[in-house]
Amino acid sequence: MLPKQIRTEKLDRDFFSDGEGVTCMLRQGDSLVVAGQRGLYRFTPGARLKYSGYMMGVFALAECGGLLFVAAGSAVHVITGSAKTELPFDRPVKKLAAGGNAVYALTENALYRYNGADFDRVQDVDFKPVDLAVTPDGVAWVLCEHTLHKLFAKRERFGSRFVGMTGMPAAAMRCLTVDSLGMLWLGTDDGVYLYDGRSEWIAPELLPAFPRCPINGISFGNEAVFFATPVGLYAATGSETAFYGKGRYLLDDHANCAFEMPDGTLYIGTAEGLSILRFEKMTLAEKEAYFRSLIPHFTRESYVTKRVGTQNGDLTSGVVQITDNDGLFTADWVVIESMRYALTGDESARRNARTAMRGLWKLETVSGIPGFPARAYRRPGEDRFGNGDPEWHLTKDDVGPVEWKGETSSDELVGHFWASAWYYDLAADEDDRRVIAENLGAITEHILTHGYTLCDADGLPTSWAHFGPEDLNADESWCWEKGVNALELLSFLLIAHHVTGNDRYLSLRQDLIRRHHYALNMLCYKKDDAHSSHIDDRLTAYIGTHFARYETDPALLRLYRLALRRHYEYIRDEQYVYAMWLYAYVSGDEADLSLAKKALAEYPLDLGYHVTDLSIRPDAPAEPRAPLFGEAPHAAHPFRIPERVTAPMHEGGTDFACDHARTILSPCSWLTAYWTGRYFGFLSESD
Repeated sequence: MLPKQIRTEKLDRDFFSDGEGVTCMLRQGDSLVVAGQRGLYRFTPGARLKYSGYMMGVFALAECGGLLFVAAGSAVHVITGSAKTELPFDRPVKKLAAGGNAVYALTENALYRYNGADFDRVQDVDFKPVDLAVTPDGVAWVLCEHTLHKLFAKRERFGSRFVGMTGMPAAAMRCLTVDSLGMLWLGTDDGVYLYDGRSEWIAPELLPAFPRCPINGISFGNEAVFFATPVGLYAATGSETAFYGKGRYLLDDHANCAFEMPDGTLYIGTAEGLSILRFEKMTLAEKEAYFRSLIPHFTRESYVTKRVGTQNGDLTSGVVQITDNDGLFTADWVVIESMRYALTGDESARRNARTAMRGLWKLETVSGIPGFPARAYRRPGEDRFGNGDPEWHLTKDDVGPVEWKGETSSDELVGHFWASAWYYDLAADEDDRRVIAENLGAITEHILTHGYTLCDADGLPTSWAHFGPEDLNADESWCWEKGVNALELLSFLLIAHHVTGNDRYLSLRQDLIRRHHYALNMLCYKKDDAHSSHIDDRLTAYIGTHFARYETDPALLRLYRLALRRHYEYIRDEQYVYAMWLYAYVSGDEADLSLAKKALAEYPLDLGYHVTDLSIRPDAPAEPRAPLFGEAPHAAHPFRIPERVTAPMHEGGTDFACDHARTILSPCSWLTAYWTGRYFGFLSESD
């Protein structure tokens, strides 16, 4: 069971590179020693020290009795304080390991042990060595490509585990680690094997929580076991396996090693340098306040959209984008602040909601076409003003010339109806309600008088805003939209009646249900699209909320509940939190509420897209049907929320990659989910 107060992690990242990668790391006291091709560094809280001297190409570290042992080339350097002693070898030293007051060194042909002043040759190694580990009681193990040797017996010799003669696996060996119990963890090309050092082996197929891919390094944290791999870092605990990949977390896909300090700071060495991850706990309420404080960075006039052209996630760089969905994006902010006002009585929330609502009203009137909302408008000096695009139309307002964009879609209509209804119910005064009734009434009349379409400035219906029976029921060109647009129109008419009181809208709605089977259309609105498209998940969740709130016919409510259940069961694993709240509100099934809270907690604070390629992950098979729907390859199953490349909560979480890393989305998808959870009573102020 999750704790009553849900905690989220605020990530603080540092990246360090000296031009080469990190080969190994070692904790010594309260600091971490980091080695690489270009030298040796010591990291302490708030500071970094580079060791002076000639230690280049460090490949192994060990610590014993306060002494730091550093393998660089054909020598081991023993460091204590500012003193350094060089101990030469006849061949390069590949590995060092310490345990039980013993320190061992491994070259390509021999194992050595430190005697307090120098290293003594202990045993020849006849096979190509891979790694070295020493148990807490001082027993040395040497891992070779296809053998494992234990140093033991009165006259020290190797007890060797050979493939075929023992349980030694045939997989190619890559690394060896020993835990505090003396258990051996072997990283191979095929995953992780566990060995008790005597006769018991556990194979990768029995360890589904561990990655099945080449393992470069294994380490043990406060709770997790970390696996450094060529595709990133995996961290397995008793509850889940997390992945840290390039972009949000790492400088490079190729992770060589990792170390977690007692305070939870995670150091990850990659082929390009060091990633330092610090996690600060915060409540959902603290996260909400932080996200809300960012809104000015995404605001242009009355519209809250996204920021483009940013540099390294800096919100003071770039510009707020004029989008095709200014209305839908801003609708989120209207709903957020309307709910916040309803729950807290904070007048600033009401002012914010009213300002954003007036932005929607401006879109609803700027076109000059009664009932036809513009997608957006732009002024002289703004991006692409006057570029001749035929969908942009010149007019003027009380400030001066503006161009408004037509070709308005059903997406935008959903935003206008959804936000207007919430604002009408939760934050509007009588004057606001009169304007909402006028504007939604005008949009509804436009749709009805133009054959259930939006009709643009050129006299033609727009490409996506088709809602009539002749299209949805009689033309297979609309097979994908048949159910979605039926649900939208039934909801538009219900909302329009709610704000205007015009019973004609209910009569027309009944005609669509009884003569044109729109209720049956609605029942199967969610199509099996191999989880390739997610915009309709958002649109139907938004508009369906008011269907559930306003509908009074038990038969129609029953059909809607069945339709929503069908939709929700299809997208459940995507953890779209707004839909999770809606399903719980409509169905009464609250089984997934803890998962919804966890999703809110795990949602990243950085909001940006990250250049990465998650298709290289062995645990992320591609959805084989995606090409059938003309979609780019994507994962068959959603990634954990912190591992996703895209930020909006409705986008499914299956994308392998993105190509717009300089775009930062507003936090409204998270804030909408948070305040909807609060409004429905699934979250408390103390969460």
